[in-house]
Amino acid sequence: MVPGAKWCAQRTLLFVLAVAIFAVMLNGCGWRLRGSMGMEMSLPPIYLEIQNGSPELRNELPLTFNSAGVKLAKERADAPLILVIQNETQQRRVLAVGSAGKVSEYELQYQLKFSVVDQTGKDVMAADTITQQREYSFNEEEVLAKGEEEQQLFSFMRSMAIQTLLRRLQGLNEWKSPEPEAVTPKTTTPEAKPGAN
Repeated sequence: MVPGAKWCAQRTLLFVLAVAIFAVMLNGCGWRLRGSMGMEMSLPPIYLEIQNGSPELRNELPLTFNSAGVKLAKERADAPLILVIQNETQQRRVLAVGSAGKVSEYELQYQLKFSVVDQTGKDVMAADTITQQREYSFNEEEVLAKGEEEQQLFSFMRSMAIQTLLRRLQGLNEWKSPEPEAVTPKTTTPEAKPGAN
């Protein structure tokens, strides 16, 4: 391996290790990291409805919510709020091409589309999309290392998207289930009987 390629490979390995360590620390700390910013979660119980999501998201989302002190209901009927994860996508696009016509840089994009509804299906938070983007250099001589780096970056962006989602949900701390409308009993006027006069 030429010196330049060797140095690049070492730099990539260090970067992957740094991202992996940070992701582990992030998952381990849970809401304590956010708590340092003075954020408190006092949400009513929430039911998670993941319509389209990776196994990693299905595992990490409830773990992070539990760490944040968010109560998760096991059944939809037991929660006044339903968090609907409508879609999770991961995309990669070419950002730059070298002089030899080979890709030298990629842009990664992670998106998480969600909404919050109440028991009646009424929107509490309209559908919205959280987007995370990262760029990374690419070298065909380091395909394996770059593949690992890409997966670590997607994992990191997933964690950041979940953190952002929690901050969005913080706006529902004071939310209360609407009171059912009072039903006014109908009054009927008795019909006059013929020959009553």
